[in-house]
Amino acid sequence: MADSEGKSTGAPKGYWAITYADMVTLLLTFFVLTLIIVNEAQSNIYRVVDVLLNETKVEIEDYLKGANLGNLIKVTRDTKGIKLLMSSSIVFNINEAEIKDEFKPILRDLGRIIGRSKLMNLDRYEELKRFIRALRQEGIELQVEIRVEGHTDNLPIRSGKYRNNWELSTSRALNVVDFLIKNTSIPERFFSALGYGEFRPIADNSTAEGRAQNRRVEIYIDADLVKM
Repeated sequence: MADSEGKSTGAPKGYWAITYADMVTLLLTFFVLTLIIVNEAQSNIYRVVDVLLNETKVEIEDYLKGANLGNLIKVTRDTKGIKLLMSSSIVFNINEAEIKDEFKPILRDLGRIIGRSKLMNLDRYEELKRFIRALRQEGIELQVEIRVEGHTDNLPIRSGKYRNNWELSTSRALNVVDFLIKNTSIPERFFSALGYGEFRPIADNSTAEGRAQNRRVEIYIDADLVKM
């Protein structure tokens, strides 16, 4: 385009800045919408998972009550999920890591309750799939984990096949995990096992009562969003 003297006028000065500003605005809008979608997905998933954790806890409590085990196995809601606490004496013989035969049916029943719970089958819920996909696109995954922890008192082991409380507590946790894998439909990837020996007491190790409380097995059913 030329003026009356034949000089080319071209596009108005600064026109590129308007286009650039429009592009930045569109990108900002896109990122804001993405953030809103991700936050909505996180909020909805946490809300649903919280409901499912409570349902699973009630199912476990109903089973324990019906089997008259409520005083032997304690069930509580933990920060990320459910915690089952049981004295080692009902699961193992002293200084041994093999699960008692009389406890195996109980552990099998508990594992099957967990395995068939809605919490372990989240992909079946259409209302959650959209949120799960949105989070995966941002590198966020809903992780469900069944973690078994073994704990002992601080008395040294004087006999048996285990050199110390580390080995004993770890072997106990691993044996519980192995039993649950073999006797439920829960895939191995959901499990982890940890042995803490005497180093995470919940009571005073200087008394017999305190040591009895510290000799325990804890099973955690956790659900949390993690960055992949």
